[in-house]
Amino acid sequence: MEFNVRKALIFRLMLGVFLTVEEIWLKSFFRRIFPSSNFMNFLKKSRILRNHIFSPPAFIVFFSVFMGLAAIPVTGLLHVNIITGFVCFFVFSMVIPDRILRGNRYLKVDMEDIRSIGLTLFLIGFAFFAITITSVNGIPLMKPALRYLLNPRLTIPSFLMIPGTALLSSYIIDEMQKKRIERPAARFRVMILNIICIFLLALLGYRTPLVAVILITVIMGYYTELFEVWEVLGFLMVTLLVIMGIGYFRSVEEYSLSNLSALTFLQMRAAFTMGVLDRLSTLSGMTGVMHGKLTLSMVPGLGSGPRTLIGKLICWRTGVTITPTIFGQMIVEFGTAGVAAGMSLLGLILGLGYRIMQKTRDSFYVMIYSLIMAYCLISVETGILDQLVVIYILSAAIVYLYNIYLNL
Repeated sequence: MEFNVRKALIFRLMLGVFLTVEEIWLKSFFRRIFPSSNFMNFLKKSRILRNHIFSPPAFIVFFSVFMGLAAIPVTGLLHVNIITGFVCFFVFSMVIPDRILRGNRYLKVDMEDIRSIGLTLFLIGFAFFAITITSVNGIPLMKPALRYLLNPRLTIPSFLMIPGTALLSSYIIDEMQKKRIERPAARFRVMILNIICIFLLALLGYRTPLVAVILITVIMGYYTELFEVWEVLGFLMVTLLVIMGIGYFRSVEEYSLSNLSALTFLQMRAAFTMGVLDRLSTLSGMTGVMHGKLTLSMVPGLGSGPRTLIGKLICWRTGVTITPTIFGQMIVEFGTAGVAAGMSLLGLILGLGYRIMQKTRDSFYVMIYSLIMAYCLISVETGILDQLVVIYILSAAIVYLYNIYLNL
């Protein structure tokens, strides 16, 4: 598929136009006046800002900020569950991986294959995106009510543009690392590629895919030095504005809440989600109530879907989907024991990915870590309840386990 597309006349014309625009940009006055790599150089003096903004403990920081934003009282049992999850996550992400990864042999991949896979995934995602827009006869971003008409069987495959963009970006970064293209050209290509992906996904009216693309790109650029520290901090501010802006736009269009500020709406959303988590903790106790049924509901065709089940569990309106945070799904399944096991496993996967990425500095491993770390940060609110996200995490785990096997 990728081979045939690259040979197509329209693709070659588009590529020619893109390369012409790139050359114009690289020689333009605006690029020359853009701040140099020495701009705000004092930020690099901070060891945390220089190396650890997106290390595994960032998850704990993000969740703590989320709780602070919600600012509602919760039960003692939920405090126990959250503290248990934090401790297990920290130990298995920052202590255990160092005792497992002792060798220096790692799986090498052909970046030409990565490019082919990335382009194929992006094209498949774009095809489903076009079918989705056509099926509802409109653009959900402009008419939020159309979101309720979207068919998940069409919208979910359209999100394949996200890993496709990540894989293509890793190929471009690899070309930069091998000195085949200059850093300014790599920055331009990665940015344009991601802007295209963000624009297309924005038309569907969802926030999560947009945030995922931005975070994946920022984390990749951060650990490959494609972006400067001050640019990374700026991108994080942009991410926050995207979350607030789309949330506010939807609140005005769907609920006529024009008297609320974007920040107030964000606080209300966080407070509601934490309230849901507290209620789930009370209902589930120390042992949980669903014992695997919520996880099985992620399989297409089996039940109403995990977020709908969460809504039924807390007796919310029929058919409404509810985000339970990443702790919510573990609490519902197996209570405190589920939190301990789930956060330990997630911490181990992220910890292994972080160590391998640091040792190899290979753009492929940076991409894998960026992909799963981005979705883990997003799961602070949404939970890990989407089939594609689970596939990403399982795929990463398989790659990391194979690397452990190579070093036995």
